[in-house]
Amino acid sequence: MESWRKITYVVAIFMFLIQIRPLEPYLTAYLTGPNGKISLSEVANSMESIRSYSALIATFIMLIISDYLLYKTVVIILTSCSCITYILMAGFPSLVQLKVSMFFYGSAYCTTTVASCYLFARIKDKKHFQKSASFAAVGLELGKFFGDVSGQIIVSSSGGSYSLLPYCNAFAMFLATIWAFLFPPIKPKDSLKTNCPDENTMLLGNSGNITSNTHEIKHCNSRVDNEYKIVLVLKQIWLDFKTSLSNKIILKKSLWYIFGMAAYVQVLNNMNVLYSYVANKHGHNDILSNGFAESMVTLCGALGAYLIGKVQLDWNYYGDIFTSFCSILMGVFMMSCYFYEHIQLIYLSYILYGLISEAILVITLCELANHLKSQCYSLVIGFNLLGSLVMSAIMTFFFVQFNFLEITVPGRFLFIGGLYSVLGTMFLFIHFFDAEKEKSIQ
Repeated sequence: MESWRKITYVVAIFMFLIQIRPLEPYLTAYLTGPNGKISLSEVANSMESIRSYSALIATFIMLIISDYLLYKTVVIILTSCSCITYILMAGFPSLVQLKVSMFFYGSAYCTTTVASCYLFARIKDKKHFQKSASFAAVGLELGKFFGDVSGQIIVSSSGGSYSLLPYCNAFAMFLATIWAFLFPPIKPKDSLKTNCPDENTMLLGNSGNITSNTHEIKHCNSRVDNEYKIVLVLKQIWLDFKTSLSNKIILKKSLWYIFGMAAYVQVLNNMNVLYSYVANKHGHNDILSNGFAESMVTLCGALGAYLIGKVQLDWNYYGDIFTSFCSILMGVFMMSCYFYEHIQLIYLSYILYGLISEAILVITLCELANHLKSQCYSLVIGFNLLGSLVMSAIMTFFFVQFNFLEITVPGRFLFIGGLYSVLGTMFLFIHFFDAEKEKSIQ
């Protein structure tokens, strides 16, 4: 078997394991139920704030250190954070335990992003990136599907009890942590080494002046060398970042990733709220099938990720038009949710959205990786993830905490769909502008 396929399967299995989380669809119900015993307002405010801030901090640290620690160590640490999260939640946790668990929960937010960066860094030939990322995304989506279905089975068979779910999550995270230890290591590159003065050379050059304070001189030189190395590393990180974003393709894809992923997070956060809003409207007797809808979104997402891995195009030329087409379609599907009065139509729009969103995310990640240097994967992709989290937080503040325009729940989807449509239109103009520019040069 080719080496890139082996690495792809290793990462895809990890993505599958890390997404087996039967508790996720019932997390709020678990925290407010007999086990967690906290109020809904505490979940929505205190717990969510801890999770959001820890995710921002962990993502910022990750984008700085992951490339220099060569990913595997970071993946193991982040996966262990997930395992600790659910161990702390199990049983009848105290309020302090729940808050600490939410800190670890948020800290592990970027685990799959670092794993994707590891995948790109471990594969030598960039022509395999698209297929590799496609398989990894399929593993991730199938893991979500398996977790959701197993959670539903456990809850149904236990008479509506959620007590077993944290243990199931913790066991799956334990397996994922063990599997992360099996990741083949990445060999350090010479470009990551800093050229610092050699302590022995400095001392030998002044051998005639060595006196009884030799130990003090060694300690001083060691401290200076360490500070010098830190400065060099930080300067190298800043240089890599500026150089990467000077590439027009990286800049465009980063722009889409920040805004597109922020909108994607908002869709995930608000879809269940929209279901309840529509179902509870006066005169509606729609039967909720949220579990079925979520499972179909996940399966269609896996299908979209798999199919896009088979498509062979010149993405340097067709990438912008593909991004434009997918963004506009996603915008239409989300804006349509504003007008629908029956929940079945919202389910359909969400399922189609899931199909397209996974395809465009795979291509966006691949195009970023194709044009990045090997030591810049988590630096740039991590920065994009951090930017999307900040944008999502701003949207949440705008929608919920400071809703001066009095935007309704369906109105949020009108805004999200409009954002996707603006992104799609912008990339359409960029495509035609670049095409005309090439014609004029010829």
